[in-house]
Amino acid sequence: MNRSVGTSLFTAVLLMLPLVLPMESAVASKSRFTIVMMVWRGCEEACKGFQDYIRQRDIPADILIRDANRDRSRLPGFVTEAKNRNVDLVVTWGTSVTRGVVGSIDQTDPAEHITQIPVVFMIVADPIGAGIIKSVESSGRENITGTLNRAPEEVQIKAIRAYRPFRKLGVLFNRNELNSVLNADAIDALARKEGFELVSYEFPLGADGKPAVDQMPDAISTMERANVDFIYVGSSSFLMANRDRLIKEATARGLPIATAYAAMASESGALIAVASRYYNVGKLAGFQAEQVLINRIRPIEVPIRNLSRFSYIVNMEAAHRLGMYPPLDVLRYAEVVE
Repeated sequence: MNRSVGTSLFTAVLLMLPLVLPMESAVASKSRFTIVMMVWRGCEEACKGFQDYIRQRDIPADILIRDANRDRSRLPGFVTEAKNRNVDLVVTWGTSVTRGVVGSIDQTDPAEHITQIPVVFMIVADPIGAGIIKSVESSGRENITGTLNRAPEEVQIKAIRAYRPFRKLGVLFNRNELNSVLNADAIDALARKEGFELVSYEFPLGADGKPAVDQMPDAISTMERANVDFIYVGSSSFLMANRDRLIKEATARGLPIATAYAAMASESGALIAVASRYYNVGKLAGFQAEQVLINRIRPIEVPIRNLSRFSYIVNMEAAHRLGMYPPLDVLRYAEVVE
């Protein structure tokens, strides 16, 4: 059961953007649009939020879902299909999908990537660091706009310290995911700047070239031996997909997890999360799509938008199991789940 306890202390106001605006008459040249959503691990909450926004705004569109199922080799086929269908909009989910579909600022091939069809990306942790865009004011690329969803690493560290001061932080990451590497690098830079010790664990790859989930006990054992105060889980589809096993292993050893994923705290038992709700990020991506399809704004002129605030989520059941109850100051603004 969820219990809202005030408003999050940690807000990141890039643009104060209402998600429901008066809709002007359809000035588009087509009576019905075709949108292809290219997703990484099925149609989850962000995907559903996007579809709900399109439906609620009465935007005439057929939405096709193409699921890579964590397999990059499927992406070229999605690109070819979108070009052959001459779709009106492509929506990409995640760093791996977005990079595979649109390339990077420095490496884009019109034969392999989508360069003419408008693209809205979402759930990309660091689109600038990943080389997808030049800035949040403008992507710098004619056919691309998108959304931000991640609370900055500085905010994440501040959130952990608000809960309990720490000296040593553990970070798990997957070398196969650029977003995961960028996040680990950002935390490393903060550790040097702010003077805390960082213990990193890179998941080894199996024979199939994918991270070995059977190494989860070794990862947690490494953190336990290092006597970390918290394990931080930032951006990683691999860790998100295996969150139940990860959190079970960590909790059994008395190690609290702080994360950038709301579902890890609200559904899987991580102690705290500072995050944007994926469903709302999907609706924001729908707003971006509306600017392109209905208002006929060139994607390069649509700024990269973020939600106006993040949720600070505390899992009280995890706090009880770990014997780490939140300070009263945190409870004044946290969203508590049990």
